[in-house]
Amino acid sequence: MLYHKILVALNGEVAEKSVIDEAVRIAYALEGELEAIHVNDPHAGKASMMMDTLPKLDVEDVRKIFADNGYEALAKRIPVQILEGENYAETIAKATRRADLLIIGHHPKNALHAFLVDATDERVADLVDCPVLLVPVK
Repeated sequence: MLYHKILVALNGEVAEKSVIDEAVRIAYALEGELEAIHVNDPHAGKASMMMDTLPKLDVEDVRKIFADNGYEALAKRIPVQILEGENYAETIAKATRRADLLIIGHHPKNALHAFLVDATDERVADLVDCPVLLVPVK
């Protein structure tokens, strides 16, 4: 099988439907095993001056994201890994060691933003050993 273990990395944003749709479509088409991962910042949920911290999620939150996007049956049985780390890219990369494919959302940026900010999805792609599918998130 081309891709047996497929990981989809979710960050908990509302606009991830395209990422979930693509992950489910590929997993079903290839009869692969789909697993969801989310990385919690150790400081998530605490008062902070940092505005870019992702929401702190647990397994049920991730399952709810799948259910809310029309995948109720899958939401009940999908394996979910909740990881913790300050460096999202490195944490996701470690989780992909046994994966055949990683699917992650990509937020298109304008040229100035791209110059100033190194996106997590790009850092992940630099660190992992498996193929990475970047799905545009709008």
